[in-house]
Amino acid sequence: MKTDILIIGGGPSGIVAATTARKNYPSKQIILIRKEKQAVIPCGIPYIFYRLNSVEQNLMSDQSLSDNKINLVIGEVIEIKPREKKIIIKNGDILSYDKLILALGSEPQLIPIPGIEKRGIWLVKKDFEYLKKFRQKVLKSKKVVIIGGGFIGVEFAEELSSIKRLDISIIEKLDHCLITNFNKDFAIAAEEKLKNKGVKLFTKRTVREIGGNKEAEYVELDNGEKLPADIIILSIGAQPNIDLAKKAGIKTEEKGGIWVDEYLRTNISDVFAIGDCAQTKDFISGRNILIMLASVATTEARIVANNLYQIELVRENKGTIGVFSTYIDGLALGAVGLTEKRAKKEKIDYLIGEAEASNHHPTSLPGAEKIKVKLIFSKTSEGLLLGGEIIGPESIGEMLNILSLAIQQKVSLFDFNTWQIATHPLLTSAPTVYPIITAAQDALVKFKNTFNRSKV
Repeated sequence: MKTDILIIGGGPSGIVAATTARKNYPSKQIILIRKEKQAVIPCGIPYIFYRLNSVEQNLMSDQSLSDNKINLVIGEVIEIKPREKKIIIKNGDILSYDKLILALGSEPQLIPIPGIEKRGIWLVKKDFEYLKKFRQKVLKSKKVVIIGGGFIGVEFAEELSSIKRLDISIIEKLDHCLITNFNKDFAIAAEEKLKNKGVKLFTKRTVREIGGNKEAEYVELDNGEKLPADIIILSIGAQPNIDLAKKAGIKTEEKGGIWVDEYLRTNISDVFAIGDCAQTKDFISGRNILIMLASVATTEARIVANNLYQIELVRENKGTIGVFSTYIDGLALGAVGLTEKRAKKEKIDYLIGEAEASNHHPTSLPGAEKIKVKLIFSKTSEGLLLGGEIIGPESIGEMLNILSLAIQQKVSLFDFNTWQIATHPLLTSAPTVYPIITAAQDALVKFKNTFNRSKV
């Protein structure tokens, strides 16, 4: 069988690449191949236990593929032959292509802990049948131990805390949960929410051993403390699926991920890579990093699908900004671009602007909640926005996306003074104290003092 465009992988990046390619190339034949009969929504996995109440409620629909006349093939690709422009499927079928998009995704990362091979240790896999068994096991348990206090670990804990009979613990080797992506005050606010939900936190602790016979029965910490466990959830990150690409001679980066240029082209002609399997470049520092987010993956998919055959639209990948968000018992947290911690690590001179305001005005309105904003600007004459953190109610999600666009468009702290916004008592903060603007103004005062400028 031969096709014009072949996509390996049926996650968010694969689907968006396929549907966007159809819009751009209506006459081309497009095939998407994935090994799973039923694909799950990756970001919804933590919520299959209570909010969604089943794995079936977290399935990714194939409707957009059929609507766009994209052929879906279920099968596992075992070999890519780029010189012949062919792929081999496990059942022996061979597919030829003109353009190949690798959307191979990622797999949960493992760590060398004594006892890691025991039964009762579960990973966060994007596999429908596996997740059904996982959910059944969790609902039969009483004591749950989560190893890893990043986004997924925290979201699992928050979701499971709604099942009242469960005793939940998180083990995190760093000083705080979520500290990799947020500054200390934001991370502590998230931890307080978890504690209020009854989650036990063991920070600055590592795992010495997972004990038990064939079945895991407890987790022993580095200080000798033992945490009984009916089930252990390993949530310490993911690693890109690159074995198939490496075997085919496609270049991969030392720190993981398939090498790609600004148009997501690999080192082999007509082969592209997107999503978790592809190496990303930091928008601010230009350094190679791995950011595995569906939002990043779908952006890359659109870039690829617009430029498969020729660079008709200059939509190069200028780097990944990194926009993260999570939700813990009514509290939303988001970070975009550089945090203060990362700015220090990258040795970037910066200014901080901070502000607090209610999401409604006046604050006596029902549902009024506090929003806290921290913005980071370059300590240079340009004063460019480098990053930001927001904490507050659900509405901060779109404020975070505004900041992402502002960073991408190289907005400076001066631009916020003339930013035209819409406000409404029930929808936004007051125009007099709109927190993004007032945080920028806070930084502007520091900027003037730094550069001894009386007029900007």
